[in-house]
Amino acid sequence: MTQAPTLGLLDDWQRLSPWAIGLILATTGVSLLRQYLPLLLAAGAALAISERFGWPEALLGGVLLGLGGLLLSLRYYHRFRFRFDGEVLVVQKGLFVHREFKVSARHVQQTRIQQPAWMRPFGVVQWELETLAGEAASISLPGIRRQVADALEMRLGGRAATDRPDDSTPRSPVLFTLGPRGLLLHGLTSRSILVVAALLSPLVRPLQGWLHERLPQADLWTWLPASPGLAIAVVIVSAVGLLMLLSVLAAWWQFHGYVLCDDGQRQVQVSGLLHRRSQTLSRRRLQVVEWVQSGLGRLLGRGYLVCHQFGAAGGGEVAEARRFLVPGLTAVQADTLVPSLWRRPTATPSFEAPLRRVSHLYRRVLFLRLLPILSIGLLVIWRVAFPTWPGWTLGAALPGLVVLSLGLAQLRWRSPGWRLEGDWLRVRQGFWGQRTSLFPLDHLVSLQLEQSWLQRRRGLMTLQLHLSNGRLSLPFLEQGVAMQLADRLLANTEGVAVEYPG
Repeated sequence: MTQAPTLGLLDDWQRLSPWAIGLILATTGVSLLRQYLPLLLAAGAALAISERFGWPEALLGGVLLGLGGLLLSLRYYHRFRFRFDGEVLVVQKGLFVHREFKVSARHVQQTRIQQPAWMRPFGVVQWELETLAGEAASISLPGIRRQVADALEMRLGGRAATDRPDDSTPRSPVLFTLGPRGLLLHGLTSRSILVVAALLSPLVRPLQGWLHERLPQADLWTWLPASPGLAIAVVIVSAVGLLMLLSVLAAWWQFHGYVLCDDGQRQVQVSGLLHRRSQTLSRRRLQVVEWVQSGLGRLLGRGYLVCHQFGAAGGGEVAEARRFLVPGLTAVQADTLVPSLWRRPTATPSFEAPLRRVSHLYRRVLFLRLLPILSIGLLVIWRVAFPTWPGWTLGAALPGLVVLSLGLAQLRWRSPGWRLEGDWLRVRQGFWGQRTSLFPLDHLVSLQLEQSWLQRRRGLMTLQLHLSNGRLSLPFLEQGVAMQLADRLLANTEGVAVEYPG
C-alpha cells in the first residue's frame, strides 16, 4: 500500500515524473514513425542505393536524431507543470510556445487513468481529463506518479485522500464484477466480431493470392469433405470461429479484471489485462443509459450497458469505446445496476417490462419496401450467376420471396417500441440487435413531429426525439398518441428546472 499525497500538496506546482522524459520520447517517436512511415521508408531506400552514405552515416544520423529528441523531451519536461488554484486545475506546458490551460472541477466530464504494461515498472500512469467540450478540449498528463493521479481524482471529486492499493483498484463499494463466464459471453455477443472482421479485411486479398499459389501444391482433399457445398460450409464455419475467438481475446484484453465501484457522486471502473484502465462516470453528467444486445446476445441472454454523458454524440464501436460501458450483463443484472447509476427519487423502470408497439401500417409499409428490393436483387443474381437457367425458376422463387419479405417486415415491425412510466421514457430500436434507451423526461433537448402524405391520410405521425447523445425515432404512431406524448415531454421539460452543465 502506498500513501497518496494530501490535497494541499496539489496547491503547489507539480511536475511530471522523471520517467516521463523517456515515455514522452518513446511515444512521440512511435507517433511520428506511424505518421511518416512512407516517407521514412522512401528515405531508407534512397540511402540504401546511394554510394555516398553507408551504415556508419546512417547510424550517426540516428544518434543525432535521438539526442535531439532527448533534448527536446528534457525541455518539454521542464516547461510542463500543474497545480490546483482553488477548484481550478491549472496546467502550463509548451515546447516553443508557452500555453496555460485552466479547467474548473465542475466542468469536468470524465477522467481516465491508463497504465500500459511497460509503465508499471516505473510506477507512472497516463492521466486524461475530458471537459464538456469533448475531446477537443481534453487535458492529458502523459506521465505522473500513481499517487498524484489518485490525489487528482479525489480533488476533482471533492473528497479527502485515502490509501489505495498498488493495483489501482478503488477501495469503494463494489457494484459489479465481471467473471470469466461473463467475459467469455461478452466477447461472443458484443459487436467486437464486426470490428475484428473490419480490421482483418485488408488481409483478404493477400491471403487469396497466397492460397492461389499454395493451394494447388497442398494435398487438401485428404481432409476436406468430398461435397463442394459441405467444403464451403466448413470454410465459412472455420472463418466465423476464428473471428469469434479473436473477439473473445479482444474482450479479455480490454475487460479482464473488470470492477465497477460506487465512489459517491461518481462510478469508477477498472479493467484491462496488461493495459490497465480506470474511468470515472459523474452522476450529474449522466444523460442516457442504453441496454444493448446483439442478435447472438439476445439468444444467449447477455448484453451491456452504455452510459452516455453530456455531449457524447455519435455512434459505432469506436465511439462506444470512449463511453462508460458495463459489459457482460444479464437483463436482471442491468435492472439491478441502473438505479445505482442514476440515484433519482423516482423508481427506475425495468428493461424487461413490455413496450408499446407502433401502428400495424408500419409493417405493411416495410413489406412494400422490402419486396421490390429483394425482387431486384434476386433478378440480378439470376442474370449474373445463373444466366442459363430457364425463366420459370425465377417465377417459382417469387412465392418464397413474398414469404421472406413478410417475415422480415414482421420482425422489423416488432423491434421499435416505447413506454412512458412516470418521469421516465424507454425507447427501443434495432432489428436483430436492439438498443433500449432509458432517460428522464427532463433530459430531452428537443423533439420534432413529422407526417408524410400517407401518414396524413391514415392519421399517423413520426416522433423524433433529440437527446444530448443523438436522436431517437418513433415511426408511425397514432396521431393522438404522438400529440399527447409530445405535450407530456414538452411540459415536463419546461416545467422542471434542469441544471445544464456550465
